[in-house]
Amino acid sequence: MCLFRPRKESTTTRLNILLSNGRFPVSIDLARQLKLAGHNVYVVDPMHYHVCKFSNSVVKSYWVPAPHVDAEGYTEGVRRAVEDANIDLIIPMHEELFHLAEQTSDVSDENGQIVRKRLFAPSFQTLVRLHNKWEFSLFLRRTGCDAPRAWLCRSMDDVRALPHREMELALKPVYGRAAKDVHHLKPDTPLPDRVDVGPENEYIAQEWITGNRYCSYSVLRDGRVFAFSVYPVVDTIDESSCVYFQSTEHAGIRAYVERIADALPGVNGQIAFDFIETDDRLVAIECNPRATSGIHLWSGTPDLAHSFTRSSPAVARPGARRQLIPGMLMWSKKGAGLGEYLRHMKRLMGTKDVMFSKRDLLPSLMQPFLLTSYYEICRERRMDISTMFQWDLVWEPGREQLENIRRLLARVGREGGGGGAKEEDVEGEQSESLGRDSGVGVERNP
Repeated sequence: MCLFRPRKESTTTRLNILLSNGRFPVSIDLARQLKLAGHNVYVVDPMHYHVCKFSNSVVKSYWVPAPHVDAEGYTEGVRRAVEDANIDLIIPMHEELFHLAEQTSDVSDENGQIVRKRLFAPSFQTLVRLHNKWEFSLFLRRTGCDAPRAWLCRSMDDVRALPHREMELALKPVYGRAAKDVHHLKPDTPLPDRVDVGPENEYIAQEWITGNRYCSYSVLRDGRVFAFSVYPVVDTIDESSCVYFQSTEHAGIRAYVERIADALPGVNGQIAFDFIETDDRLVAIECNPRATSGIHLWSGTPDLAHSFTRSSPAVARPGARRQLIPGMLMWSKKGAGLGEYLRHMKRLMGTKDVMFSKRDLLPSLMQPFLLTSYYEICRERRMDISTMFQWDLVWEPGREQLENIRRLLARVGREGGGGGAKEEDVEGEQSESLGRDSGVGVERNP
């Protein structure tokens, strides 16, 4: 739980706000929005050069160690930035959030408290329950929300035991991201020869649901929805990552998100969901408890910034839209007809780019230099650019961390935590979880 409280004169006070990375489009967009609201914005990042470093919306950028490699060093770097800039609030932007929350989840020293008290995020155990796709599936059932049928897999034997001959399934890592390592299992198609699944890399199999796709983004304050946006998945690269965002109204998704918020009393943080809607169902298939591209639907306004710093709810204006031009130019969809192509071109030619701003030109002008530096890092690390761009920020728990997380979640379950679960629900979970160690695929959501 974030312990940040605005100063008494919060409606007019200029706050010093730290963003946990400065490389993503959402980082520079939120920095500009926070500046419009009258705040001073600072960033930390393991990259020496990133887009926020050249923005006039950012007062200062601090270099820090990469959390994926040195989580303690990253957290210490954040602490130093907090002290140097007299930071009031830390807003997480990507998976470095998990490193910060984990490093400060059970702190007794003053250095750890300096970060934890300013971090706008839920507790570490709440973050894991939402981020882990299996735990999130259980959480949805306990809140009474519809969710896909799901099975936990800890071995290839579990994968082979799935009912993949009866229905289409999505098989993916419980801690995956951005459609990485997702397998589409079809009744008439053989299983993949090898899936990187094991006790230290659990997978979830979900029923494959076809329908309209939506994404939501919200800011929670004390368990209440203070900012809310929804956009349909229209233009993507790799059939997953959105590059075009247009706000729409959806009462069903709003009610779904509010029901989840009700199960998270007292929680502060950002929370985003991927939805699929059919003729008779609305289901969330996964959750990102951090910043996402929904932030772009407030571009050019201070409204979202106010939802972080004071009691001012913000709903994205229906029809608000933004695009990522480089991604839109890479758009390619198999089987797209002429009509769909023309609609894509109309969106491309008629929508403002997230990065470009007449008041803040340098980030756009520096793109050739930044791309050159990114490709040099790719060459050194032997990675493609999409992997490199996230690699040093992602949170991938190792064996010891996973054991600690399992003990933590089991303790929270026994104490009745995790979204208001009833005691009989928790007991049912524990009895069924015996199958995890026996190598049998466990279905929890019939």
